[in-house]
Amino acid sequence: MGVWRYFIITLVVELPIVLLFFKQERKFALLIGFLLNLFTWPLLNILLYYTHWNINILEIGVAVTESIGYYLLMQCSWKKALALGFTANALSYGVGIILNNYI
Repeated sequence: MGVWRYFIITLVVELPIVLLFFKQERKFALLIGFLLNLFTWPLLNILLYYTHWNINILEIGVAVTESIGYYLLMQCSWKKALALGFTANALSYGVGIILNNYI
């Protein structure tokens, strides 16, 4: 599977979760979710392929980074931002593991 297909899969998994957290600001929340992933996804892959850092640590970094982004850009509480960041990334990471191991 091409590496950019994983980006599309990440968006398909994470953006509906963003919508669940921000029902009233759908369009803006989707834009922010897309832009945050457009920043963190390539960064994760660069670090994954060019460093020896553990993927689990990198994924935690992505979740924290996206949570900070949601907190600042969506002006929500830290609790909501962290819940969104970690939920969305845990699910997309899980889907990635399944795709890599079973397909």
